Amino acid sequence: MEHQTAPVKPIAYTYGLYSALISIAVLVIMYVGNIDKSWILSGISFTLGVLILVYGIKAYKQSNSNILSVGQAIKVGLAIAVVGGLIAAIYSYVHYEYIYPEFIDIQKETAYNQMIENNPEMTDEQIEQAMSMSSMFMTPGFFSLMSIIGSLIFGLIVSVITGLIMKSDH
Repeated sequence: MEHQTAPVKPIAYTYGLYSALISIAVLVIMYVGNIDKSWILSGISFTLGVLILVYGIKAYKQSNSNILSVGQAIKVGLAIAVVGGLIAAIYSYVHYEYIYPEFIDIQKETAYNQMIENNPEMTDEQIEQAMSMSSMFMTPGFFSLMSIIGSLIFGLIVSVITGLIMKSDH
């Protein structure tokens, strides 16, 4: 009797939602707490992100008669990452476009000050050119895109490692 592989969608939706909720919670906590950067929040977010992917892949393995290949682990992990990344990216866009648009201005001002401090010999024209170039990357849409790309890269790395550890052939 041939083994039927378990569906990925329910696990991707469930664990992807958990992943997105963590990302959204971190943004909200940083906004409400007026926190610019936090190693503690980043560490907690990273750890929870890894755990969500690992438990998602483990849940898939259990629903798949305890069979898991590295390829299946990658497929499940990336599916979780896509769902979580898309939801988080949508929230990120709304957050930086409507809830906290000042964040982008603050980042631009910080970049400007660092540029002047680190390169005092730059002319006004060079500074203006550098700032106009960096402004292209400081938009809610770009932050959202980076959220998705980051989620996929993170998901791929964790999935490969998890797949290598959890793989089984029986």
